[in-house]
Formats: sequence, structure tokens, C-alpha cells
Amino acid sequence: MKQITLDQVQSDLTAWEAGGRIEEAALLSYAHWSRATGHRQELIRTLTLLATRRFEARQTIDPLLHRWVKELESLNALPPALRVSQLYEVLRRHKQHLHVEWPKLRETDYASMKVQILTEYEAKTSELLEQLEQLHDEIDRAKSDLRDSEFKGQLERLFLVVIEAMQEVAALEDDTASLLASMQGNYFSREAFHRFGERVVLVKQRLDTIVEHLPEQTEQVRSSAIESLEAMIGLSDVKQRVKAWYRFLLFQKEREKAGFSSKHQPSLHLVFTGNPGTGKTTLARLMAEIYFELGLLARPDVVEADRSSLVGAFVGQTEEQVMNKVKEAEGGVLFIDEAYALKRQDASGSDYGQAAIDTLVAAMTSGEYAGKFVVILAGYPEEMRHFLLANPGLRSRFPESNHYELPNYSDDELVAIGEKVAAENNYVLTVEAKRALIARIDRERVDATFGNARTVHNILLDAMFKKGSRFGADAPLDEMALLTELDFEMDATEDTSAPTLDDLVGMEEAKRQLREIEALVTIQKRRRELGLKTAPVQLHAALVGNSGTGKTTFAHLYAQLLKKTGYLKRGHLKVVSRADLVSGYVGQTAQKTKAAIRDALGGVLLIDEAYSLNGGPNDYGREAIDTLVDEMPKHGDNLVVVMAGYEAPMRRLIESNPGLSSRIKRTIQFEDYSTDQLVEIAKTYAGKFGYTYDETVEQALKERLTGIDRPNARTALSLIDEAIARQSYRLIEGQAETDDLNQILVVDIKTKL
Repeated sequence: MKQITLDQVQSDLTAWEAGGRIEEAALLSYAHWSRATGHRQELIRTLTLLATRRFEARQTIDPLLHRWVKELESLNALPPALRVSQLYEVLRRHKQHLHVEWPKLRETDYASMKVQILTEYEAKTSELLEQLEQLHDEIDRAKSDLRDSEFKGQLERLFLVVIEAMQEVAALEDDTASLLASMQGNYFSREAFHRFGERVVLVKQRLDTIVEHLPEQTEQVRSSAIESLEAMIGLSDVKQRVKAWYRFLLFQKEREKAGFSSKHQPSLHLVFTGNPGTGKTTLARLMAEIYFELGLLARPDVVEADRSSLVGAFVGQTEEQVMNKVKEAEGGVLFIDEAYALKRQDASGSDYGQAAIDTLVAAMTSGEYAGKFVVILAGYPEEMRHFLLANPGLRSRFPESNHYELPNYSDDELVAIGEKVAAENNYVLTVEAKRALIARIDRERVDATFGNARTVHNILLDAMFKKGSRFGADAPLDEMALLTELDFEMDATEDTSAPTLDDLVGMEEAKRQLREIEALVTIQKRRRELGLKTAPVQLHAALVGNSGTGKTTFAHLYAQLLKKTGYLKRGHLKVVSRADLVSGYVGQTAQKTKAAIRDALGGVLLIDEAYSLNGGPNDYGREAIDTLVDEMPKHGDNLVVVMAGYEAPMRRLIESNPGLSSRIKRTIQFEDYSTDQLVEIAKTYAGKFGYTYDETVEQALKERLTGIDRPNARTALSLIDEAIARQSYRLIEGQAETDDLNQILVVDIKTKL
């Protein structure tokens, strides 16, 4: 956090007291600074503002507010209004203990029953006296603290009422003891019985008088479903549609009351689509409450189900499981998440998903449960659309007007959700923490699996964990209520085993371009941060060269570089070939290609031997290319595509498709390695496993490489693998008892296995 000064604190506090605004996180920081630097007056002003604001917002004294009040008391600076609030909170707690249920004592009861009832009276009067004494002491202290306030007269009257009640309860305690003593001789006079009854009535009256003088207990008023909907963050369009639907249902209900009949009733079944964490389940629960409030459902309960709870493994089990869920949801809502999983596209004859759908449709339209429960389907928008199109019986029960698409939350809405989660756990976010939260959200928002509110909730829980793990039991009071940018920092994870640019042998042109790309991305990022215009960054690339020239290794480094510069969020490498993208059936190639792209989002997609996709007119490889060209601009900076292969076929592939040539503008050439470079690669590779060799072995290695047609890096590595195997064989066979276990000899290189 930035450096705090006395002038800044005084200026902000004065502005607040004059009706301005200030972040609660800033007030916490000011309190910590004032306490640490000994500025007593600023500490009092800050704590007063914090405590007043918190009580106004919560109308109760929680643990944090209690500590601030106690600190103000220790400073002899607790304002009268806060002292009254503190007193009322205590009085409300005492009020709960003044509602005493006295057992009825009858003259005709057996002696043993009378003893039992009187013993209960004895315990209750003792406990009640203790509560009244505490209340007496609390009011007495408050009288002293508020002797010059407007509450003085009210406290005096309450004080007298409590004293009178204490006297009556003490007298009742004495009467109880006397009656218990008399019961030992089985004697219980009628006069004593009547006196006891009159005393109980008098005690009740005294307690009722105290209760009348005490403040009312704050009650949690349960919001209606529409009010709860309004309280949700974002979803403005959805809220408008739900409220319009609510008004229509009210209208229908009033028409029925007025005697108008409706032959055709609207369907109550709903479809909610949206990405994870957009509020589908929450909205389903609210709709259940709305239907219940309108009398359309017998209860506001939601029964949740998915494929695992509906689809069985053998004939007849699915129908039974679906009907069990329907029976459980009778009178309420059956909520099916990811409903499209019921019927998989690649399902075999042994898959009973269609049976689940058929059974559900039948239960919705006929039989004993028809019209007695509501079905809400939820899932991703695209998948849900295809699912309903493929199931006409289901689609007809869910008209388009009952489909709600819940959008992703904006950054501001996600921060508001984060603040709400923090407030629910008695935390506040600093301004810097909010910026750090947005940065975390941006890193998490890679593909359609981004969890929206759910992700923010998890980020906040992680920040709270980091806060606690940093401080333990030594946390200052203000830090206990504050989340800062430090709490949102992600733990750095760096793969130390991965090769670096300096580890690569040769590849001078590739290294030069990699450094150029790093500089370009870094400078454009800096310009963006300064608010300057930025140039487009062309990162899709074609890696051309013979096999074993380091193209895949380069792609790994490329992904790491783009993550380090902050361009990519994940920085992983997804390597695919034709078999991973192309299928033998119409339509499946596009699906496989899109699936590979989804896996690569936030990283680099490397298509090895990409020219193999460039087949004839009836080859499905062209569909993969078209899908790739169509998807690349959709994902923008979230996807980098790299194609690798031999130079001439790669050039023909890119030139054959205008969309591909317009997107892949960078070509990086990988030259064949020289013999000396291959020897260096082999030596580095052997050293990774602790093996060494001398110059004679290097010469032998050169001779082996020279005798091979077009050797590459893989060739050099294979020669080392062979040599290690040959050395191991010699050691086991006893041919070289004195050889060092880590020493490769000429014989190991020259001998062919």
C-alpha cells in the first residue's frame, strides 16, 4: 500500500465528516497507521467512522465492531450514539432470557409432582435473578456513561423497573424454598398455594414491564423471491424478463379470481443456458420460490439431478430412477444440470439416455405427476440448443419464450461479487486488492469453462487463506478485516527442468526471431499500459525445416516466452497431428478440431506435419483447415497457432488457403545441424544423465554421423542411447570391470547394436 501521511488522513477524515465518501479499506489503513504512529486523535476519528458505518450497515454488533467499540472505550472516546447502540445490543440479548415459561402448579397435584414443579421454579428463579443482576449492572454503567445525554430519563425508568422485578423474583425464590421445605411433611396450605400463584403473576407482570422498556429484537425479514432477484449482481436483462413473467403470472391468477377461464395455460417449464458460475442454479431456486408464492407449486423446493442420477446401466433401471426423481420433486422443481448429457451424440445401443428423456416427457404430460412439478433444464448455450433440436418431444415442452440465457459477468460485476463475498466473511478489499482481483480474473478467463462468480468465490477464499497463513495468530486487528493485493498474488511456478534459449544448439535464425517477438510483445504491452496506441502482434507462425531440426523444442520455448511476457495466460503447448483433428465422418472433423483448439486456449497449438491436412477434394483434412481458419480470429489473443513441417509442402499448404495465409504471416526457418552441432547436442544429452566422454569419443561420434544420410538431432540422441545401452551390456558381462559407470568409450559409439 502507498505511504500514508498525516495531512492525507486529516483531509480524508474531514471530507468524510462533511458528507463525502471514503473506502472502508482506507479507513482500516488509517486506523493501523494512527495506532502505529501514536496519532490518538486521528485514531479516535477513524475508529468512530468505522464503527458508525459498520453498525449502520449491519444493525448489529459483530465481533469486529465490538473490538472497535472496546478500543474507543479504552480511549475514553466512545460517542454517545455508539454507546447507546452497544447498550441496545446488550439489552436485546437480555430480552431473550426474560421470556420465561413457568410450569403450572395445581393444588390437586400429587406431592411428588409438586416437588418436581417447585424444583423447576427454584432453578428458573435462580437463573432469572442472575440475568436481572447483569441487566441491572449494565444499565447502571450506561447511566453513568450517558448521564448528560437525552437517554438519561429512559435509563432511569428502566433501572427502577429492573430493581422492582429483582425484588419480586427474589421473593418468589423465597416462597419456592418455603413451599419445598413444607412439602417434606406433606403439608401444603391453601393460603400458601394462593400466595405463590399471586407471586408468579406479579413476577410475570414485572418481566413484561421490563420487556416493554427494552428495544425490539431485530428480526431477519425474509425477502420475497423478486427482491432476492433484484439483490443479485448483474443479469439486468434476465431480471427484466423474469419480472415480466412474474407480472404475467400474477395477471393470470387475478383473471381466475375474477371468474375468467383460460383454456390454454402457459408452460412453466424453463431452460437456463450460460457458462459456469452465471447463476443458473440460483435463478432456478428463485423461480421455485416465485411459483410457490403465486400458488403454482405446493412447495418451493428444488430437487437437483444430473445424468448419473437419472440414467441406469440396464434395462428398466433408467425408468425407475427418473420416476424416483419425479416423485421426489412432486410439488416443486426438478432441476437437471447439463441436461444434454442425458443423450450423448456418440451413444451406443447400451446407452439409456433416450429412455430417460422419454420417461421424463411422459411424466410431464400424463400420469399422476403431470402438472404437479416443474422441470428446469440448464447447461451451456450451444450444447443445449443442439440437444433440444434433437429431441422434439422435449423441445415442445419448453417454448422459446421460456428460454433464458445468462451472460458472463463483466469485470465490474465480478469485483462487486468479490466484495460481497468478502463482506460476508467480514473482510473489505483495498483499491489495490480490487485491481489484483481483476488481474487474477483475467488470468482465469481463458475459455468457456471460466467459472464467473464461482471462480471469484474461489479466488476470495484463496486470498483469505493467504492472509491467514501469512500472519497466523500475530495479525493486527485491522489486518484481520483487510484483504490487500498481497493476498491475491499467485504462487510463481517455474519449470526449472525446461530448456532455455541459451541451451539450444544452433538455430540462430529461430533464436533471433524469438528475441524479436519477445521485444515486440513487451513493448506493445508497455504502450498499452501507458494508454498509447499499439501495433498488431502477429504470433501465428509456420516452422519449416527437416525432421529433427528443433521445431517442437522451439515451440515449447515459444509458449513459455509468451506466458512470461504476459501475452498467454497458461503458456502450455498442445501438440496435435492429422489423426487428432480429422475424422472419417461428416461433421466430426470440425468437432475434433474445435476440441483441440479448446484444449490449447491460453497456450500454443502446434500442428505437426500440418501439410498432411491438405488432401484431395473429398479429404476431411480440408474441413479441419477451414475450421481452424474460422476459429482463430474468434479467440484472438487467447490462442497462438504454430504449424510445423517440411518447407515446400508447408508453403503449398499456406498458399492453398487465403484465410490461412492471411493469418500465418511469420515463417521461421530451421536449418539442418552441422556435424559439430550434432556432436554438441549429443554431449549435452549424455550430460543430462551424468555420462561423460573424451575427445576420442567425439571423433568417433563424428565418424558415425558422417556415415549416416542426412543426420539430425534425433539421430545424435539415438546414438547416445545406443552407446549407453552398449556400455551397460559391457559392464554386466564383465568386459570392463574397471570402467567408470558414467564413462562412455569409443567402443560404445562404434559398436552397432
